[in-house]
Amino acid sequence: MGPVAILGLTVVFVSVYVLLSALVLKDAETRGIENSVLWAVIVVVFPVIGLGAYLIRRRMPESDSEDSGVGGTTFPRPGAERSNDSARADESETRR
Repeated sequence: MGPVAILGLTVVFVSVYVLLSALVLKDAETRGIENSVLWAVIVVVFPVIGLGAYLIRRRMPESDSEDSGVGGTTFPRPGAERSNDSARADESETRR
């Protein structure tokens, strides 16, 4: 195998690692996971083990409903947009 082929394979592998790290970073930020940059670095340094650990860490609650807090307060999932109905309800409460 010539030096050009080795260089080409090296570029491909490094590109895959960087792309995988960028995807993990974006996903972790979207899900609101703390230390998202650390997870991206772990995936670059230890690709197989790091990605496996991240995939286990990123699991969301099994129910698709919004999580309820203390006193019935609901908190939207990270990245979820507010609907117009909830915005109107907030406005009517502040007018009282």
